[in-house]
Amino acid sequence: MRMHIYSMNDHITLFDFSGIYNEESFYQNDKSSHFCIINCRDIPGTNCMCDDEAITQIKKRIIGQAFEMTGLEDESERLAAFAKGIHFIDSGNYHYMSAIITDMIKEPFSLVVLDHHPDMQPPMFGDILSCGGWVMKVIENNPYVRDVHVIGADRELIDKLDKDDAKRVKFYGVSDVKDILPDTEYPVFLSVDKDVVRREELVTNWDQGEMTKSELLSFIKAIIKNKEVIGVDICGECAPDQEGIDVGKEAQINDEFNIEIIKGIVDL
Repeated sequence: MRMHIYSMNDHITLFDFSGIYNEESFYQNDKSSHFCIINCRDIPGTNCMCDDEAITQIKKRIIGQAFEMTGLEDESERLAAFAKGIHFIDSGNYHYMSAIITDMIKEPFSLVVLDHHPDMQPPMFGDILSCGGWVMKVIENNPYVRDVHVIGADRELIDKLDKDDAKRVKFYGVSDVKDILPDTEYPVFLSVDKDVVRREELVTNWDQGEMTKSELLSFIKAIIKNKEVIGVDICGECAPDQEGIDVGKEAQINDEFNIEIIKGIVDL
């Protein structure tokens, strides 16, 4: 039997990079959960790509918050416990936060991702962490990840990947997971990008897939119920300066859906 030092907890953290959460209130209404906000808006070098200095600054803020949250003196244990919560990480521009958070997990795990994009692009320059390449970073650099499952990615984008890289991931269409879950024997870290949802139902700041909100919620509830999920992150807000949309209206739709996601995770 595999032993786990920390099970998933009900702490909910918001990483505020863009200011979009000022347009939302889901984190203000539920007093029964443990919400905290980590303000990252003043950290340069974070939009879509995250340079080394920005990573250092983000980790410092996480370390401080993790101590307040857990009270653990050992930094590694503190971060491992922090990772095993629920994390809202702003728009898809900051999906690389999933790599930073999963790097804190110190036991074998499976990564399950819902995303319209594979997020396996090579770095644009150097070895920089990016929202479009974070999954590959986890595969290459995280010694504890055992398998990776990506659900809802665009088939054309998958076909453009390096063939050897693509073989390192199990890809699923939306229809593939209506009745079955990814087959893994390890605890699961679940990463949700709401751009997997069709644009007619919810607007993000990226091109979007064909999953319905109902299908996404059903999957979240099923994997929480049937697998040992040790942590979750959610991105896919619209952007506060996004053109061509009513930001207030679309943020409200995202806000309401975020509440449904939280209920799907903690109310089972």
